Amino acid sequence: MNKLAGMVMLCLALAGCKQESLLQGLDQGQANEVVAVLHRHNIDAGKRDNGKNGYSVDVGEPDFAAAVDILRSYDLPSRKSVQIADLFPSDSLVASPRAEKARLYSGIEQRLEQSLRTIAGVVSARVHVSYDLDAGEGGRKMPPVHLSALASYEGDVDSAVLINDIKRFLKNSFAEVEYDNISVVVSRRSALQHETPRQIGKSDDGMPAAGILVVLAAAVGALAWFWYRRGEGRGALESVGERVRGKVQEERGGARDGKTD
Repeated sequence: MNKLAGMVMLCLALAGCKQESLLQGLDQGQANEVVAVLHRHNIDAGKRDNGKNGYSVDVGEPDFAAAVDILRSYDLPSRKSVQIADLFPSDSLVASPRAEKARLYSGIEQRLEQSLRTIAGVVSARVHVSYDLDAGEGGRKMPPVHLSALASYEGDVDSAVLINDIKRFLKNSFAEVEYDNISVVVSRRSALQHETPRQIGKSDDGMPAAGILVVLAAAVGALAWFWYRRGEGRGALESVGERVRGKVQEERGGARDGKTD
C-alpha cells in the first residue's frame, strides 16, 4: 500500500513540474547571474551543467514568458568578460592593421560597458566609440573621438548625478576626448511583473485543471483496484452486484405480471 501511495505522489509531482529550457550554452558565471536575478523576482529557476555544451537555465512553463521579460529588462545573459589579450591570441592568423584596429575598439567598447554596469543602480549599458580606421595612415590627421553611452538603471538614483558620473568615467578612459563630445542617455527600468499572469483553464499553481482531474482520477482508480485485489473490498463489491441484479429481476417480474393482468 505504501508503494502505491508513493507512486501516486510521484505522478502528482511530475504532472506539476514541467520545465522549459530558457537559455543554453552559458558559462557558469552567466548562468549564476541569470538564476540569481530570476530568484529575486520570485521565479523558480534551475541551472544544469551540460558538460562541453556549457550550462543551461530551466524555468517552469507558467513562468517562461515572465522570465524572458525580466532577462530582456536586465540585458541578460551578459556578454562574457572581455580581456584584451583574448582579442589577439598568439596562435591566430596575422590580420590586417584595419582588422586589428576594429577588433581593438570593439573590445574597448565591451570593457567600458562592463565597467559601467558596476556603477550602483545601473542594470545594463551600451557604449559606442567613433573611430576612423584610416586615421594616422599617410599623415592623415586623427579626428576627435566621440563617445555615446546608453544606460538603464533601477532604484532610487538621481539621473543627473548618474549622467555626470558616466561622463566623468568615459572622459578619463581616453587620453584626448572633449567633454562636449560625450553623450549619455539614461532611462529608468520599467516596473516588472512579479507574479505570473493567471491563465484561463489553469489552477493557481500553473498546472492545467484538466490535468489535475485526470491525475486524481487515475490515483483513485489505482487505489480502488489495489483494494479490490487484496480481497478487502471484493465481498462488498460482489454484495452490491447481487443486490443490483436482484432489483433488476424484480422490476422485470413486475413488468411481466402487469402484461398478464
